[in-house]
Amino acid sequence: MQTKPPTTKVKFEDVPSFAISGFFGGVNPNEGNISFFQDRLIPRASDTPGQIVLDKIEHNFVVTVKMSPAVFKRMALWMMEHVKRFETHHGLIQLGIPPKKEDTEQPSFYG
Repeated sequence: MQTKPPTTKVKFEDVPSFAISGFFGGVNPNEGNISFFQDRLIPRASDTPGQIVLDKIEHNFVVTVKMSPAVFKRMALWMMEHVKRFETHHGLIQLGIPPKKEDTEQPSFYG
């Protein structure tokens, strides 16, 4: 007796959507995880009357996604394929704030 594989239904209705400023995460033998954050800019009064300046930036985390190391790697490969395709058609994506070369263990990055 031959059995059919289960059908897959993909629904994107009512899925939360977040604009993010960056992410934090990594992978170990047990799991991969990525936490996404939004930046909250906190101003303060300037020494110059009538002006304000940026005092602090707070990372407000909106979601953490946990997955197996294999899913983490598949996601990284999938994302890089999309980056390559984009850059082929539209040119190099400028990162703005490059990761520090001397600190390869930097845990968070801005998008």
